[in-house]
Amino acid sequence: MAIHSQSEFDVFAKPVVSNDMSKVLYDGYATFVEDDIQFKYILSGGAFYVVESLVNDSSKHAVRCLSAVMPFDSILPALNAATRIPSVSIGGEVVECSSGDLFKISFGGASFALCASGNDGFTAPSSDMIIDVEYLDIPMGVKAPALSDKSASCSTVETATSVTPAALARLTGDTIPASTSRNLKTAEHMALESSTCECKSTPRPCIFFHGIANSEEKQELQDKPCARMGSIGDHAPCCSTVKYAWVNTMDYSWTNDTIQEKFCSYVLSMSDTSDQDSTTIDDTIIVTHPMGSMTADYAQDVCNSEVGVVLADVMGVIGQCPLVRSRQSLVYEGEKYASSALNAAYKSIQEAYRGNVTAVMSMSPQCTNDCFF
Repeated sequence: MAIHSQSEFDVFAKPVVSNDMSKVLYDGYATFVEDDIQFKYILSGGAFYVVESLVNDSSKHAVRCLSAVMPFDSILPALNAATRIPSVSIGGEVVECSSGDLFKISFGGASFALCASGNDGFTAPSSDMIIDVEYLDIPMGVKAPALSDKSASCSTVETATSVTPAALARLTGDTIPASTSRNLKTAEHMALESSTCECKSTPRPCIFFHGIANSEEKQELQDKPCARMGSIGDHAPCCSTVKYAWVNTMDYSWTNDTIQEKFCSYVLSMSDTSDQDSTTIDDTIIVTHPMGSMTADYAQDVCNSEVGVVLADVMGVIGQCPLVRSRQSLVYEGEKYASSALNAAYKSIQEAYRGNVTAVMSMSPQCTNDCFF
């Protein structure tokens, strides 16, 4: 799992337990830095916020609501459904759990082996990632930030979840009740596959495109990616060769003839069986990062001061207003910011896609940045 290109990060969480000890609602926050922007995600009172600011100047920032939380909220149902196991192995190697309190849980679509260590927290490894939980000595406070558009607060997106006594003990570091511990159903040995990916087809040349928000351009294909792609080429067993295209996707829109020619030229150069004359791409794996997001219309509203003058000023300070040309070309088709020329370009690219693309697939959520097939 990678968030803002970070595969290792800390999430600070405070369980808010109901008076009758039957329900829990989490408050918490996590901070990420990507390029020159800091993103702080805050969950408070069931509402979800994001604070964006410059890394070197946090005094000016933009705060807005988010409609969905990170996947960590599903940890409560996972702990409720925990099943005791006698042992676990990953890739054939036994995983040690000195306390002996070993459980199987499912979280985010993946299976984990949770080793509970009382007041010391717990560790939950899986094939692709490890969750380490440590209990803090001093309770932390999580306060909802003031919204930039002067709204009172964000709408609630999370509510308290009922928890079992055993799940509550794992959340707080208390001892699992003896009666609950005895009643936990015990499963057989848990065997997890290693995270090593194997190619299930014939390896082919691979070219990686980084998507939007890159201003540095290199004329030749590169052996190393820009920061956004991380070490993805090291986890691509179906790639006989790996190359990265560095293209200026800030100052040019996707409709620009020059940038389209560059994309095509780069892809056609990867395989000996591709035909330059007929512009036919063959035996090539093309891996792309999204060229944009679904927020271009909202961002344009912000820059036009339709959401609030203060928010527009703050977004200007952190370099998000005015919208760069590439983002301007990613507004919704048929909506108020889409010109007739852009709408026609959307129609044209959709027809080209349907007529020329014979195979496409999305990345498996369990693999995240660890494997491509």
